[in-house]
Amino acid sequence: MKKYENLAKAIYDIGKYTFTALVVGQFISEKFNWVFMGAGSIFSILAFWLAIKIERIKEEGNG
Repeated sequence: MKKYENLAKAIYDIGKYTFTALVVGQFISEKFNWVFMGAGSIFSILAFWLAIKIERIKEEGNG
């Protein structure tokens, strides 16, 4: 089940990068854009949720 673990880590990392670039970046930028902030937040939450689901699949497979 190593492939599920690697996939979950990759998706989790994508979520972190998206959160940093689109959400945190809005507070650093001179132009604040609610669209990018909202889209970044939603995508990050979905990526974290998907990574957690994949980890649960991995755990159930070991069961």
